[in-house]
Amino acid sequence: MKKLLLAFYVCVISTSVFAQNKKSAEIIKKEALKQETVLDSIDYLKRNLDFADTAADTRSLLYYTGTLQEQLGLYTDAGNSYAKAAGIAAHDASNMPKVTSEQLVLNAVRANLCAGNWETADSYLNSAVRNSKNETVSATVKLYSVWSELCKASSVPGADISDSVELLKAYSSMQSMKSVKAQVLFTLWHLTSARVYAEELNREFPLSPESSVANGKSQIMRVPFWYFVPKENSASSSQSRYTENSETPAKESSVQPEIPLSQKHPGKKQQLGLFKKKENADDCIRNAKQKGFNAYCYTETRSSGTTYFIVAVDENSSMTMGQKLKNAGIDCYTIE
Repeated sequence: MKKLLLAFYVCVISTSVFAQNKKSAEIIKKEALKQETVLDSIDYLKRNLDFADTAADTRSLLYYTGTLQEQLGLYTDAGNSYAKAAGIAAHDASNMPKVTSEQLVLNAVRANLCAGNWETADSYLNSAVRNSKNETVSATVKLYSVWSELCKASSVPGADISDSVELLKAYSSMQSMKSVKAQVLFTLWHLTSARVYAEELNREFPLSPESSVANGKSQIMRVPFWYFVPKENSASSSQSRYTENSETPAKESSVQPEIPLSQKHPGKKQQLGLFKKKENADDCIRNAKQKGFNAYCYTETRSSGTTYFIVAVDENSSMTMGQKLKNAGIDCYTIE
């Protein structure tokens, strides 16, 4: 009897201590932001999910974790975080970013397409979000459905994408698709390299990131969707681009030499990308070097067993390298 009472009191005390450790999403987020690197922040958020005070706090933390993972190029992980958040029936936590369940599903679709996971993306697109009454959500679902078909085509040699191109052309003139028209025009430009779509982007969306990329002022994130979908009338994934100073698309060699790996340099550095494939890291380095930055690549194996190729540029003595990279149109994050 004494043993049973002791076990009962231990259980009560443990439950009480666990309850006392419960925190709001806002507090956990603030503590995560104090960590040394973005990856450390993500690990902290994941470790503290069980200590979220309410279901709303857990939902908001998963959403915030997904945004950080997506920014770092951890697209499959981001898709999982968004999907888990979408599966929680709760409102937004206090003082945390607001997001609807439909938007969480669309975020999960986008992240999985970035990772090349078109089958997972399709499974989310075929959920209740497809029947949304929100016109913007409905338009995004239609656009992402085309993107998923293009992502699927990237795994089929010589795939015919003419149907996707024609559908996008139709979407570009529909009033109901106005909320995603910039993305539609950008996709058409990316697939066809036709200058007319870049010009329309400049005319209707001059300050948009899509217009900036079409004019060569910014770079596309190196993700499977944008870099490996087949071009119209081409079975290759070579990149043809229109820029402000060129009347014809720029040509690039289809074969690029592999860039040797380096040791991780000590001290602070700017991370330009984190990739599962070495060739994607090589592309990132070439782009940075073309803009005058001494980028290099090293590997890092995570607890999951996955080895990532990390592209970085060392900080300078005045700690201004990050701003210089961003001024050149290159996204980056400070790491040790």
